[in-house]
Amino acid sequence: MSDETKGTDETEAPARKPSIIPRVVVAIAAGALYTYPFWIALGNFINLPLYYLDQFGVTSDKVPWALLVAGVALPVVIFAGSVIMTWRRGAGSMALVLTTGFAVVNALALTILAFEKETELRLVIDFLTGA
Repeated sequence: MSDETKGTDETEAPARKPSIIPRVVVAIAAGALYTYPFWIALGNFINLPLYYLDQFGVTSDKVPWALLVAGVALPVVIFAGSVIMTWRRGAGSMALVLTTGFAVVNALALTILAFEKETELRLVIDFLTGA
């Protein structure tokens, strides 16, 4: 081997930083999807205590506040964490992590909804039995 070819093998081109436009498009598209579970949780957070008060005369101490706050916070936290975690990577990696986060958000939203319905069922039973 000559010295000329030996010198070119050792030097490599610097890695390119991924373009920002595809990442922003992916983040906006995923953000639009994340708004649905957030909007539903926010509606529950606002309306569920009033519903319990109107239907069953329940004060705010029996409202599952931890579930309602978690339902509102989880989509925001998981979306922000996914975007922050993958911002320096490409749009494909970001889309994959955001899709996984979206699945987690919806699974947790269904779990929270099931717990809220269980709480409502207990309130109905207590209301009907007079306890």
